[in-house]
Amino acid sequence: MELSSHPFFTFFDLNIADGLRQGATVKTFPPLSIIFEEGQQSDCLYLVLSGKVELCKRTGQKNHLTIAFAGEGDFFGELGVLDGSARSTRAVAVEETIVAQLARQPVLSVLRATSGKTVIDVFNRTIQHLRATDEQYVAAVVRKEKMTLVGEMANSIIHDLRNPCHGVLMAGTVIGDLHPDDRTQHCCRIIRGQVQRMVSMAEELLEFSRGTYQLRREQTELAALMERFAFLNQDYLKHNKITLELRPVGISINADVNKLLRVLQNLVYNAADALKDRAGKITISGRLDGNEAEICVRDNGPGIPDDIKDRLFEPFVTSGKNGGTGLGLAIAKSIVEAHGGRIFCESKRGRGATFHLRLPTA
Repeated sequence: MELSSHPFFTFFDLNIADGLRQGATVKTFPPLSIIFEEGQQSDCLYLVLSGKVELCKRTGQKNHLTIAFAGEGDFFGELGVLDGSARSTRAVAVEETIVAQLARQPVLSVLRATSGKTVIDVFNRTIQHLRATDEQYVAAVVRKEKMTLVGEMANSIIHDLRNPCHGVLMAGTVIGDLHPDDRTQHCCRIIRGQVQRMVSMAEELLEFSRGTYQLRREQTELAALMERFAFLNQDYLKHNKITLELRPVGISINADVNKLLRVLQNLVYNAADALKDRAGKITISGRLDGNEAEICVRDNGPGIPDDIKDRLFEPFVTSGKNGGTGLGLAIAKSIVEAHGGRIFCESKRGRGATFHLRLPTA
């Protein structure tokens, strides 16, 4: 966006807008650079010409809570300019961002000298933005409190699970030693795999609540990953009358296999919930796209509801499910991003949903 076409200048007459533009300073901020810190002096107004800015508040010595984003055509920092108070948030460039800075005194001079309608329009926009930001901040605080409770619960679950799970694993090993037939060995492998997955799920919940993951990476083939997932979930899928189709491909990735199995489980189980009362089919396929390995999970369900489509990967977002916490897709996203990858969804109502996982190749 050119400086001349930024919506902020539409509040003013042409001559006044031109004067403000001439006094503007255009700066480029690289990704993750700090534009200003919370508590700093408010010396200018910022107009976003391109990129994206995250506005966040300090919640601890090193932690910050995101409360809003500003994108192309937005402006921020107006409250400090209007009342002279210190910055109430920290501003960070999410990606390469170009902003125009308007010094505080020229902006105040213009507002003092201009018509009452212009001042009211500027204040209306500021109040609307402040109200929206307050709502987001309250929602973020509530979400943080929920995640703290989830972390405490997960820590307790892990502590209580370890001894009984260890007993089940030992019993499965003994049964396998006493009965070497194929059927028993097959069942013992399922027992070991599912018990290990139970503990991993609780550990992942704890890691998600803390915002950090410890990845135990190993080189694996996508085909082997898909086959292992099908083996561990065949009984569940059969019980729910879901047909699973695998389309493997010979691609190697360096990843934490158990955590990626957890991602696939979340996606497939969500699809299975949506496919109830209909002939369900889920397809897991792989392909190579440049330097990325892509895993696609596709279903023939009803698609993602419009009311949650834009918030699909946020914590505690769910729709049309009797159970669940709304954390599955948020955990899946955090695991994929911990691997240096990304996840996104394509969906149309009545035509199913497709989740794309992009991961670096080995």
